[in-house]
Amino acid sequence: MTSSLAGRAAVVIAALGSTLALAPLAGAKSTPVENERKPIVDPRADYLLREMSKYLSGAEQFTVRAHILFDDVLPTGQKVQYAAAEDIAVRRPSRVYTEYQGDLGAKQLWYDGKSITMYDSGANVWATTPVPAKIDAALDDLMKKHGFSPPLSDLLYSDPYEILKPHVQFGLYLGTSVIDGTRCHHLAFVDQEIDWQLWVEDGTEVVPCKMLITYKSLPGSPQFEAVFSDWEFGARLIDSQFEPKIPAGATKVDFLTSEMGPARGLAKK
Repeated sequence: MTSSLAGRAAVVIAALGSTLALAPLAGAKSTPVENERKPIVDPRADYLLREMSKYLSGAEQFTVRAHILFDDVLPTGQKVQYAAAEDIAVRRPSRVYTEYQGDLGAKQLWYDGKSITMYDSGANVWATTPVPAKIDAALDDLMKKHGFSPPLSDLLYSDPYEILKPHVQFGLYLGTSVIDGTRCHHLAFVDQEIDWQLWVEDGTEVVPCKMLITYKSLPGSPQFEAVFSDWEFGARLIDSQFEPKIPAGATKVDFLTSEMGPARGLAKK
């Protein structure tokens, strides 16, 4: 690989990381000042956030599809919107697969309990990095070393409530609404640098119906929206689904490190 190609490929992997890290609250900034202030949260909002977390953390495995809309702010100040769809498969404690297809390209990520491998089909490049043997530690390691996380990674943790609650200064319960034909509870939360909303299904499956994040500290206050569908908790997920499948001829490159700066994206570490 020539030096120019290596440099271009490194940028592609950085962009790959940013696209895969559009909206994890786990990577959003949380200051000591806000942590010292006791949150003011409607008990109903806190209860539903906890119940959703319990439901997801209690699932040994699941698959879900997310329909995503997100903003980008151009150098001119103009805000434009892009769309994507993402399929996620999780088998606890040490398997994750995501497949992302959108206006800005297509990416895949595999976590097999030993390493995280990412592939960008548009640039035909891939990278892999060793990580710890459980999902929580692997996600933390990826953020620490490389400055990004998979999309919607907050929901992949063993206890999503513990990841989400540091990003709550104020919380409201706004009643119920219908998302794609499903009755859902509407929750709204305020943090120092983001506002975020969550719709939780009103039924036997206490799963997220929709998430909306506003990054109010960034120019133009860009938003990230994900609408969830096709939750499946009974499917049998086998090891081969989490093993990297890199096409022949794809170029291997190195992950950028956090010392080189975090991958550009809406979420900030």
